[in-house]
Amino acid sequence: MLEIKHLRSLQALASSPSMKSAAAKLFVSESALSHQLKGLEQKLGVHLLLRKRQAIQLTEPGKQVLALAEQVLPLIGQLEQTLISGNQHSSRLNISVDCHACFQWLLPSLQQFKQAWPEVVSNLCQDLNYDGLPLLQQGETDLLLTSQVSPQEDIHYQPLFEYEMVIICPLTHPLSSKTELSAADLCPHTLISYPVNPQRLDIYNFVLTPENLQMKNRKHADNPAMLVQMVAADMGIAAMPYWAVDHYVKQRLICALPLQQALWRPMYAAYPLSLRNAPALQAFLQLLQQQTCKLLPGIRTVRVMSKKYNQ
Repeated sequence: MLEIKHLRSLQALASSPSMKSAAAKLFVSESALSHQLKGLEQKLGVHLLLRKRQAIQLTEPGKQVLALAEQVLPLIGQLEQTLISGNQHSSRLNISVDCHACFQWLLPSLQQFKQAWPEVVSNLCQDLNYDGLPLLQQGETDLLLTSQVSPQEDIHYQPLFEYEMVIICPLTHPLSSKTELSAADLCPHTLISYPVNPQRLDIYNFVLTPENLQMKNRKHADNPAMLVQMVAADMGIAAMPYWAVDHYVKQRLICALPLQQALWRPMYAAYPLSLRNAPALQAFLQLLQQQTCKLLPGIRTVRVMSKKYNQ
């Protein structure tokens, strides 16, 4: 008997000074709105409005219908947005990463995904500063691979794995004789890193800054291959995920040293809650986890992280 149009009509009336303005909100004529309400009142056997007053006033039954409208209509709106969003993204998968070295394992997985899901158009959407969160918030990307958690009500962070950060240096470097390194060991040397704000670098956030220490100097490299080559050429040292440099270590181009307090960082897949049940996205994440667990050395299952690691 009660329909969605009735709930919307009561809601419009409750927030309007007159029947005419309520009808305008609903894009119907005043007579059509009045006729609709009279028909509903006849079916229910109650009065919903006090019509003898200048201003609109709901009766007690009218207030009960309004309370129902205020509960039901937002839920309907949320479901509509979820369904619309899911439909818009069902044929695409735009991916962004916050880590330059992630392409080493992301691209092979993406290639396999394209073979299994040829109907889904997948693309890499990258910010110049490798900050993918704004792209995710704006709907330009559907999936962000990141080690940083920025709590958002509408974004879900799914843990993929943990990786150890190590310090790399030339084989002949003074640090190469050590078995593990402290923050103080790093300070006299030049740090080679990607051209991003220091606050986005783990070596600052979790090693240097807590000890109130700074590196002697800093140089930039645009990609992982250039960074490793600069280290091998004795232009400085760098902090990298172990899986990203294992290949170069085995070739004896560089050496990799752990920190005294091992620095393990999580890798998350961040995506909108509206895509939580999207088949293509979940299929890609399953493939990604299978491939990384099989191919990446020195990773482990994400453990319970302390608060500082999830900032």
